[in-house]
Amino acid sequence: MIVRRTLAFCGLGFGVMMALVYAATHYPDHLAAERPGLPPSADLPAPPALELAPASSSDRTMEFGPAPVFVQAVAMPDPATATVEPTGGARLLLADFQHDARYTEAGLYTRYVIEAVTGAGLSAISRFQISLDPRYQSILIHEAAIIRDGERESREGRIAAEFLRREPELDFGIITGMEVAVLRIEDVRQGDILDLAYSVTGANPLLAPHETRTFPLASLTDVEQLSIRSSWPRNASHRIIGPTGADVTAENRFGRTIYTFGPARTEAVQLEDGAPADHPQLPVLMVSSWPDWASVASWGQAFYRRPAQPDAEIAALAAQFREAHGAPARQLTAALEFVQDEIRYQAVLLGDGTYVPASTSETLRTRTGDCKAKTLLLLSLLDALEIEAYPVLANAAAGRGLGGYPPSPQLFDHVFVQARLDGHVFWLEPAMAGQRGSLFNRSQPDYGQVLVLDGAATGLTSMSPEQRPLASTVYLESFELLDQDVTEPLVWSLEITHRGIAADEWRALIQQTGISQIEQAFTNFYESYRQSAELVSPLQLDDNEEANTLVISASWRVAPLIGPADTTGRREIRLRPHSLGDMLASTDPERNSPVVAAYPYHRRHIIEGGIDGPGGNFWDLENTSVTLANEAFEFSYQTSYENGLLTLIYDQVALTPSVMIDQSMADDHRSMRQHLRPYILWLNLPVLDAQEAEAAASKS
Repeated sequence: MIVRRTLAFCGLGFGVMMALVYAATHYPDHLAAERPGLPPSADLPAPPALELAPASSSDRTMEFGPAPVFVQAVAMPDPATATVEPTGGARLLLADFQHDARYTEAGLYTRYVIEAVTGAGLSAISRFQISLDPRYQSILIHEAAIIRDGERESREGRIAAEFLRREPELDFGIITGMEVAVLRIEDVRQGDILDLAYSVTGANPLLAPHETRTFPLASLTDVEQLSIRSSWPRNASHRIIGPTGADVTAENRFGRTIYTFGPARTEAVQLEDGAPADHPQLPVLMVSSWPDWASVASWGQAFYRRPAQPDAEIAALAAQFREAHGAPARQLTAALEFVQDEIRYQAVLLGDGTYVPASTSETLRTRTGDCKAKTLLLLSLLDALEIEAYPVLANAAAGRGLGGYPPSPQLFDHVFVQARLDGHVFWLEPAMAGQRGSLFNRSQPDYGQVLVLDGAATGLTSMSPEQRPLASTVYLESFELLDQDVTEPLVWSLEITHRGIAADEWRALIQQTGISQIEQAFTNFYESYRQSAELVSPLQLDDNEEANTLVISASWRVAPLIGPADTTGRREIRLRPHSLGDMLASTDPERNSPVVAAYPYHRRHIIEGGIDGPGGNFWDLENTSVTLANEAFEFSYQTSYENGLLTLIYDQVALTPSVMIDQSMADDHRSMRQHLRPYILWLNLPVLDAQEAEAAASKS
């Protein structure tokens, strides 16, 4: 499983500014460290308290100092005439972002003016959070003042900061070293207005002399005045990402380009649920000084250079793979599985670890590594095996939209490997543990547009795996009522066949949790679904690694299928395809953005039951067949009843990662949901009196 790395970002830590945060999860991750004034997302759960710990540098202090020379004064809106509505008890009167690429170390100047309209809004101005990377960033406060009853009171000397370590992805084996400065401002009252100006100074030396910045052009809340001013070399490129319409001005002055927006009133953006990450809903201005994709590729390639001759440990491993596996394709597969399974995923992004991979000797010594370290190790092994291979930069969530961004290495949050063998191109995931299959039937990722670091790339490459990334799952549930009383418990059997990515994911899950926990989870489910469940045949695994299929099977003794009788003596059996669900994240045809589909999954659920009891055929059933097909998905539903055997077959296939909804597609999805409701069999039996009912219950 690939674990995405999210760098912390500059911003506020209170609910009223949730607005500008949306980009934190809908724009490429590496931009986060450079994203201006974006607070932690209100639409994501707040990180648990245990993720915050005192920073290692306990003597770090907050400093006051003058604003950078490039800052131009922006007038504060008059609170009396401001029309912006409060959110969370506070009004955002001004958000001002200024920057000049000539002053790299000055960083980003940010100013917020916030009014605490109610008591709930006090936290918005009394406890303020700013995220930073302590390796190269620091915080410089330019002004902190409270405006009360029209009078301005400085809070210099009455503001304290605590620097805390934030590791929200620690459970995924990712350590970033990011910190958050929590500013505590004294004597703040309801009705006060906070005017806070600061800069997060410093720049990542690994990106020098280039930089990339994003500036929000709208928010999830109303902003009375939003202002942006940023100066760049004239050869810098820019894009407005997300919904267009923002009035951004680009003016050339003395060999430079100055981008400005506002000051302007901006309305809150209403987000639509289920939008894909590669289709941002909140607009930003992104500017980059990287001249082209070739320069980004050259920058990245430098981190993955290998020696002309492999070191002894790499050579020994390669010799082992060569001796054990004759064909080059099998040698490549063996090297890949070694890196996937023998090197545990762990990302320690301290020091230069954000971009620089650990050495192969360090990775082999610790038997741990992130996607960068695993990629470098696999490349070194393939070099020793004389197999052509290159590192590939990708964005794991938003890659299909990268063509709309200006060139920047900060767009990428993942690296993996492209191998070329016998005229074939293979995309290999060294960070994915538990993956199986021969090289030609192994599931290959599809991240949309990627940057191949082969020394010849001048632009992004659209990934085109030789086979579609398949994740196939077939649930087969079966039961038998023949030769037994329909009111008695019966054996319920389950067989699940996973293929492709689905097999990889389940194999990894079983490795992580253990087969006993998986077995117990299924038992708990059937205790709820079928009222009771006693394990009859323990969970069995049949793992065909060469074909990359994983079959899971077990059986339980469950409660009688026949439900309680109604007043007429009619009883029912309910059967449902519980493994299937929605194919689309939303079915609103009026929405403006696409929706995520269940791509690349193909799921089938089959229920087979011998339903004729010892008394003969109780049923009068008709065979049915339904097929729904559109641009997003295909669904089919079939029922058949022959020689006492009832068979229900449900089939779902996702055809695309995301899609724009139309009315016909919404109707198809609604119809599919109706067919996924329980299938009900009605049975007429004599009404049981109280004594008979109690006897039947005691049997079960």
